[in-house]
Formats: sequence, C-alpha cells, structure tokens
Amino acid sequence: MDYQIPPMGDLWNNGMFSVPSVITNKYIRLASSYQLKALLIILSSGGKSSGSEISKALGVPESEVRDLLAFWVEEGVLLENGSAPAPQPKKKESESAPAPQPKKTEETHAPTLTTADVKEMLRDDENLNALLLTAEEVLGRTTNTVEKELIVNMAVYYGLPHEIVLTILQYYQSEKDKGQSIGVSYVAAMAKNWSDEGITTLDAAEEKLKAIEESDRYWNEIIDLSGIRHRRPTAKQRDMIKNWRADFNMEMIALACDAMRENAERPTLKYVDSVLKNWKKKGIKTPEDVAKDNEKHTAKSNKKSSEKLEGKPSFDIDKIQDKIFNNDNFDV
Repeated sequence: MDYQIPPMGDLWNNGMFSVPSVITNKYIRLASSYQLKALLIILSSGGKSSGSEISKALGVPESEVRDLLAFWVEEGVLLENGSAPAPQPKKKESESAPAPQPKKTEETHAPTLTTADVKEMLRDDENLNALLLTAEEVLGRTTNTVEKELIVNMAVYYGLPHEIVLTILQYYQSEKDKGQSIGVSYVAAMAKNWSDEGITTLDAAEEKLKAIEESDRYWNEIIDLSGIRHRRPTAKQRDMIKNWRADFNMEMIALACDAMRENAERPTLKYVDSVLKNWKKKGIKTPEDVAKDNEKHTAKSNKKSSEKLEGKPSFDIDKIQDKIFNNDNFDV
C-alpha cells in the first residue's frame, strides 16, 4: 500500500520547513523517536531552539533534552551554543575499526562503555538498535546515556535475550511509577542475577518476577516488624530473608525482631539474622522452644550470680579478728 501527503489543503496552512535528506537516509533507524522529535522541533523553528522550549514541547525534563540532543551534536547535525562542529575524519572502509563487543568474563561488573562505544555498536547492529528503540517505547521516554549503556550491556555482556531485557525494563519502569526508589545499579544487578540463573525465556522471567513480588511483600512485613527504615532489599538481603522464610514462620521472625529491639543499640537485620541462625543451630522452632531457652538462660544467669554471692570472701575474717584482739596495726 502506498501513502501520499495531499499536495494542498488545511495541512499546509501553517507553513512548511525543510528536513535534510540525510536525516531519513542515515538516521531514521539509528536515532530514537525522541531524538527525531526534538530535531523536528528545531527545524520547524527556523533551525534554532532552546532546551527549555524543546522540553516544554516534548513534555520531558530539560536534562533529558540535553542527553538526546547530544547525539545530534556528536554527529555534527547540530551546533551547541554556536560552537563549530567537531571535525569528523573519514575512514576508509578497510581502516574502520570494529565496534567494541564486550564479553562476559568473571568480572563482577559489566564494562564501562563510552557514548561513542554505544553509538558505534548501535550503528553496526540493527537488532541492538531496534532493541533500544523498543526500550524507549517501554519506558515511555528517551533513554539517557547511562540507560543506553545499561541496555547494551544487558544484551551484549550479560547475553540476555532482547525480550528478557525488555521485561526487566518494564519492571524497572513499573516500580518507578509506583514511587519506588529503584535505580540503574539495581537493574544492572538484576540483569546479572538473571544471567547467572539462566533466565532466558518469558515463562522463566514471569516466574522470577512473581518470586520478586512475593519477596517484596515478605520484605515489607519484616520492615514493619523490625522498625528499620524502609528501603528496597539488595540481592544479598533477598537471599537472607529467603533463608529465614525457609527455616521459620513469621511468628518466629517477629520474636527475633523483638529480641533485636530489646538488646541491640540500633535496629539491624544482621542482629535478627544472628538470632535466627542461633535458634536454627539449637533446634529452636516454636515460640514455646524460645520460652524454654530463655528460662534456661535466665536460670543459668541466676545460678552464676548466686555462686558469686556465696563464694569465699577475698579477706580472712579470723586473721582480722586476731589482729584486733592483739591491737596490731594493719591495713584493710
């Protein structure tokens, strides 16, 4: 099916402006939808516009406008504050260096990619570029430099299928929409864990998200019981409370939190963890077991106090009386 713009009519009442052919020939797939929209705003304004004007037109923060226009500045399409475009030396095809391809190693963190690295990888990989564009649709906005690096690393370094990357990003955005404090570092850790666990299908991803949702509910209960300032659990804390849930019910965890509040100077989950580990070691599984252990501990403490009071005094009473009788001088 062919499409055509009508040559006349109301469509043209507000005028027209020129768009360089290179935008459609070279950048239509490489640039994001928001980057293209921002450029169209500038072109429709006579080729010049401010960040605040573009921010208002797009409905995005001005900081994001700077990120998305940085692409056009680096490509030499836009000038920033009247500065001259950076020289773009042309390379022969045979001289072009291949785009960096990070590979997963035993390192803890994914490699740091520069803006140029990311741009070159997107230029050379249509599928990766398509992933980024779809990611921006999922997030409902243009991605910033850090998020672009994250998305590329999720797909290339961690080797996650594109649908899994999008699933993680959808979770990321939904949590932010709920007002949760979730950042890029949390998503990066999430991607690493999913890669390590071999989550490569949507079914496996759905099961993992259900487990995370259940873990969040459990976490919120523990936060309420312990009185600790609310924050999102780290991956290590999720593993810790997962072990609690495997060994104890919520009533026992509540008792451990009580013990923490009574004895710790400040509330910490480490203290609760030490209490529960001690109970597990002793085979304590019920509130009755806790009561018996407390009674045993109290009785033992009382016995030690009693033995201390009933012990032989550190002074010789007979010797003191003999000295008094003989009127000897002595030091007490």
